[in-house]
Amino acid sequence: MKQKKKIKKAPVIISIVVILFLILRIASCALSSDPGAIVSTTSAYRGDIQESISTSGTVESGEVKVVFSSVNGKISDVMVDSGDMVKAGDLLISFDMEDMERSLEQAALQHTVSSASYQGIMADNSKSQAKLSEANTNLAVLEQQIADHTAYLKKLQAELSRSQRETSNALASEAYQLSSRQTELESELANLTGGIADGQPADPKDADRVQAIRKELKELVSQMAQNNYQQSVALNSDYVAELEDKIADVQERIAEFKEYKIEMESQKSSSEMAVLSSYDKQQHAANNDLADLTYEEARRQYDEAARGVVADFAGVVTECSAVPGAAVSENMQLLTLKSSENVLVTFQASRSDVEKLEVGQTVDVTVSGHSYRGEVNRISHVASRNESNTPMVGVEVQIIDPDENIILGLDARLTIYTKKSENALLIPVEAVNSDREGDFLYVVENGMVVKKPIVCGISSDTYTEVTEGITEADQIILMSYTTLEEGMAVTILPN
Repeated sequence: MKQKKKIKKAPVIISIVVILFLILRIASCALSSDPGAIVSTTSAYRGDIQESISTSGTVESGEVKVVFSSVNGKISDVMVDSGDMVKAGDLLISFDMEDMERSLEQAALQHTVSSASYQGIMADNSKSQAKLSEANTNLAVLEQQIADHTAYLKKLQAELSRSQRETSNALASEAYQLSSRQTELESELANLTGGIADGQPADPKDADRVQAIRKELKELVSQMAQNNYQQSVALNSDYVAELEDKIADVQERIAEFKEYKIEMESQKSSSEMAVLSSYDKQQHAANNDLADLTYEEARRQYDEAARGVVADFAGVVTECSAVPGAAVSENMQLLTLKSSENVLVTFQASRSDVEKLEVGQTVDVTVSGHSYRGEVNRISHVASRNESNTPMVGVEVQIIDPDENIILGLDARLTIYTKKSENALLIPVEAVNSDREGDFLYVVENGMVVKKPIVCGISSDTYTEVTEGITEADQIILMSYTTLEEGMAVTILPN
């Protein structure tokens, strides 16, 4: 207890001593002819300094998703309202599945019918194409066969004609000679018998001749009969018969070919009419594809409706226009979800602050009394003017460790750590003065005020780095009770 009392009395005693010293010093200066200004001094020292920017911004989500309906249907239930927090995977909205099931069944039936019809049409088309190909192939073969057999028929007919002509010519020549001889003999006999074929000659001396003529005529008749027989035999020989059989066979084959050709021409004609054109095939294929797409879309909508609207990420529902029982169409807006895991603080930085900012700098963030780690992740390259017509630059700070205590839209305090200097020469910020020529310090040399220009580096809330102008040995005036001027005498208060 005694120690505590002593500790409490120590600051009081020190204060009393300092006050007494000031009173004595002021009295001494008053009695003196040139008392000078009373000042307090300090010295620069070596240390590390971290520059920072303190500002405020607005908490916002770095990921915003406007959720639209992916189905045409009816809302069954809405599980959230504006301002609710949700987790990734939470069901937000469910749909009435009765109509969706009916639509899926209809699409499935239409798909089955369309697919069967398309397959049947394509199968019939394949058969027609096969028949057309068969007809074209057979017609080409038949044309060649008819041409070949026709040429062969002409050759056989020519051979038959030649054979018959040669035989007929030879026998005809012999018949002509026999007929001419017969005519001569009959004429001579008529002269000898007075025109009576079986009469007696007028002159008995011609009787032998008449007998000889009559005998020769009998022989000629016999030879002519023999000639006719030979001609008949020649015209009906085995060779001729063989040629005639071949000709008949070839003619029959040609007739068969021509009959089959007519059949193939009919098949070609009907097949050509049945074969689908490229346009028809495209149309049938398009109709079938359309049925496929219709079914796939119905299937997709059914699956989407069964799944419902699910949160893709943890966040806050900021808007919700969905109403239970309401009919919705695809792409109708339902709600807005803002991420609570990807959280930003946005603020507007002045030109002087932007010069110090860099992406990746560490930031201390305070929201509603809770502290978080942050990092500068974006600096806009376009400035906009504020209400005071001052150009400002938008900056985003990513909160690295957000939690459920963060409320979007609130203000956040930011401390952005910019540049850092180690083993720097440091002085209190209140010691620095400025004029048109730049920054300077008042120092005490030989009891007199001396103005020293300095070059400042980075600053914190309490200290400034000095890169040129002073040393650690300089007595820097920190505070004065009067206005200082260079060359003024001063009295230094004890530290």
